[in-house]
Amino acid sequence: LYIEKLSVPQEQRITLAEYLQQLSRHRNFLWFVCMNLVQVFHCHFNSNFFPLFLEHLLSDKISVSTGSFLLGVSYIAPHLNNLYFLSLCRRCGVYTVVRGLFFLKLALSIVMLLAGPDQVYLLCIFIASNRVFTEGTCKLLNLVVTDLVDEDLVLNRRKQAASALLFGMVALVTKPGQTFAPLIGTWLLSTYTGYDIFQRNPLSNVVSAQPKLESAAALEPTLRQGCFYLLIFIPIVCALLQLLSWSQFSLHGKRLQMVKAQRQNLTQGRAPEVKTI
Repeated sequence: LYIEKLSVPQEQRITLAEYLQQLSRHRNFLWFVCMNLVQVFHCHFNSNFFPLFLEHLLSDKISVSTGSFLLGVSYIAPHLNNLYFLSLCRRCGVYTVVRGLFFLKLALSIVMLLAGPDQVYLLCIFIASNRVFTEGTCKLLNLVVTDLVDEDLVLNRRKQAASALLFGMVALVTKPGQTFAPLIGTWLLSTYTGYDIFQRNPLSNVVSAQPKLESAAALEPTLRQGCFYLLIFIPIVCALLQLLSWSQFSLHGKRLQMVKAQRQNLTQGRAPEVKTI
């Protein structure tokens, strides 16, 4: 018994510039990183401004225990929710589930906009669900990257899948979303309301309490309205941008099945041939 290796031409080494050029021609990769950049921005925007929304939209409407419960649910529920999302992906496909989550985010934001900031229970549900579904979507997108790895292997006829490189490039390209989320959110809040979260006077309570209370009372309605609009319009804009880019993503359905079949053929074609004497 011996093993005869098939004569496969050795893959030519490519430079970083050539690899980036190949990625620039990978249409689905480009649309995916555009969508994922917005998703990373939205995830970190929620993480940074979630306590601010609770303080200025719900602090005088709900008890401290209810606020703590919402905060805890927003961190635990995404992990539990992913168990359901994964089973849903097996039945309907990742593309359909992610698109449905984008539509759901858009629909909930529009309903909350029409209802207004005075619907306390609806506002609690929206704030919690917005964070839960956004974090859940972020965790599902790694499944899409694995499909992109297969398509990259098929398109460029690679000898091995460049999974580490592709995951790294996705993380690198979407990193600005994490950086700009707090900056853009703070700038929008300051532009609309004049409220600067970095300007705090620790001696204001000691020196003069009354002027602070008057200025805070004058600022509070505008600040509350600004927080509400920020809470609503950021998900609306993100959902519209994501639906636009996701509609151009073609790696699903028959296209995905074809890529998986070609990848399997390439893998089997390079398997060693076993002969019996």
